[in-house]
Amino acid sequence: MRSSEALNARRWRAVLVVAAFTLVGSLGLIAARVVWFDAYWIFRAHPPWLDITHGANRRIDRQTRRAKILQAITRDYTVALIGSSTVYHGLDPRDADPQFRGRTFNTGISALMADELPVVASVVASKGRVHRAIIGLDYYMFSRRDAKIALDADLATGTGRWTALMGSVVSWYALTDAWLSEVAGGEDPGSWTYDGFRETPKSPSALTIEHDAIRRRTAAPYRPETLEALSAGLDALGHREIVLYLSPVSDAQRKVLADGGLLQDFARWRGDIAALAKHRGVSLLDLADLGAAFPFDPAQGSNDYWLDNLHYTPAIGRLVLQKVGLRSAGWEAGSMQ
Repeated sequence: MRSSEALNARRWRAVLVVAAFTLVGSLGLIAARVVWFDAYWIFRAHPPWLDITHGANRRIDRQTRRAKILQAITRDYTVALIGSSTVYHGLDPRDADPQFRGRTFNTGISALMADELPVVASVVASKGRVHRAIIGLDYYMFSRRDAKIALDADLATGTGRWTALMGSVVSWYALTDAWLSEVAGGEDPGSWTYDGFRETPKSPSALTIEHDAIRRRTAAPYRPETLEALSAGLDALGHREIVLYLSPVSDAQRKVLADGGLLQDFARWRGDIAALAKHRGVSLLDLADLGAAFPFDPAQGSNDYWLDNLHYTPAIGRLVLQKVGLRSAGWEAGSMQ
């Protein structure tokens, strides 16, 4: 009887060993496929889909939060550009001076709210070589209440970042996304660069008029309590050099605020940010009025300076880069060089 039990035990151990090797082998194959294809542009500078789509990527468009955080964890950079889609549409790291090119990463995230700034700041701060953080702030980061998704607060911890990174290698979503059909064929025109910038073509008037209507529906009062999140983000960045700037505002967007009775809220927000920066000893550039020099009419579609009410193009972005110290003086308005 004992010999029979011992034989059964050996058989079970053999089955378990085979099962374990099968599982490990399967996970290894999944991980190899995911890392090779690299749908979220996390691991490789030149993934295979890039030659086919030329930087267009539906997964990154639809999962910008996931992609940008994972990229910010894995990229090698010393300067971080932090903010919402105004940052990734307007600030092209390739427009910076030579000493910053290839060392600057645009972590801009679509519809980023002020409440999420501490998470982004913690991710950036986890990169030991980062010594400068440029943070672009816009009014809507401090006013919206209708966020349907938000960054996981656990990403502010090393364990949370490691879990997210492992999930991007071995998970169901990672495997199902690792195919050209999932990356190509996006509805949004434009493409991404390795530096985190999004090249976006001009939109026709029908689209910019629609965008103006959306801004009118979503305009909301300023939420002063969100300043606590900004302060927490500054804490997370610690000793690094920090520059805050208020994003340029188009005349069309000022009209939206005026028509909604929100100009006083906007002015109060600007004043509160200035007071906080002074209290914290952080550099602040109020560039909100910079937009007034570049007219925009939604009825005319995008122009050389504005994609829509909120998003300025690199033609203005180069001037912003100059103001924050990443681009030398000498740029002339209208230059696309």
